[in-house]
Parts: sequence; structure tokens; C-alpha cells
Amino acid sequence: IAQTLADTPDAIAISTYNGVALSYYQALRQGLDRHGLTTPILIGGRLNQIPEGSNSSLPQDVGAQLAAEGALVCRDAADLLPILQQIAATKPRSP
Repeated sequence: IAQTLADTPDAIAISTYNGVALSYYQALRQGLDRHGLTTPILIGGRLNQIPEGSNSSLPQDVGAQLAAEGALVCRDAADLLPILQQIAATKPRSP
């Protein structure tokens, strides 16, 4: 969060793999929100989460839930480019 405050990036891109995609996104989004930052978050990798209260340690896909919460889901590296182009197109141009 501190680096985002200092650098004000156009977007944040993260990749997850170990069964914490949803909780990681939620924590990051909440931290940004606390500082009034609306920085888009692109997330890819293994988009899964071990469900709370589960009697199994098997993670479940959470891509749809991430998208519903506002994450820009990238299932494949090729998904990054059109999203980044859209972000760039909405950025005000410097004179």
C-alpha cells in the first residue's frame, strides 16, 4: 500500500498460486480503499482459495467471485494486454 501511495501506479498486477487468491485480493483492495485509492487490480495465476470452515484442504476456483468483487481477472497472460490498453485509454493525457 505504501508503495502505491508513493508511486500512484495506473494499475496493480498480481499473480497467486497457493490457495489465497480471494483473501489476498480482498486485503489489498481494503487497504487501497482505506487510503481512497481506486487503483485497478489485475489478478492472475492459480485463482483459488481454500474455503473457510472447509473440512478439506482442497482449494476451489474463485475467479468468478474475484470478478464480482471488482478484480480484473486474467486467466491467461494474453488477457493482460486488452485490460491494460483499456486502462491506458482512460488515463488523462499530459499536455
